Amino acid sequence: MFNISLNRVHDSVRISEGDERLTLLVDGDAMRMVAALTEAQRTLKGLTEESTEKERMDAAMAFAIAIFGPTQAWELAHFYHDDPACVISVCGKYFSQRLAGLIEKAQKRAK
Repeated sequence: MFNISLNRVHDSVRISEGDERLTLLVDGDAMRMVAALTEAQRTLKGLTEESTEKERMDAAMAFAIAIFGPTQAWELAHFYHDDPACVISVCGKYFSQRLAGLIEKAQKRAK
């Protein structure tokens, strides 16, 4: 049997705060995700204490969009009452605890 796969990264993550829950789905091309995450990281590193709230939110959204796509990134932001620090924190935790490994596996399968 002939089988084709793009070896995309697939996952779901549930975010819980008290009684509130938000489930987000991940479905992306590993190479594109890495490129977008690298660019988001550059943006995050460029933030300073003088950065505006809009600059902070733009950086947070770049990180969230790289992982979850634009629609779900906004859902995540609204879940945390548009607090960029929370969005960055959740994305960072998810990336380090789970997504990095999934991306690595997808890249290995693609070779």
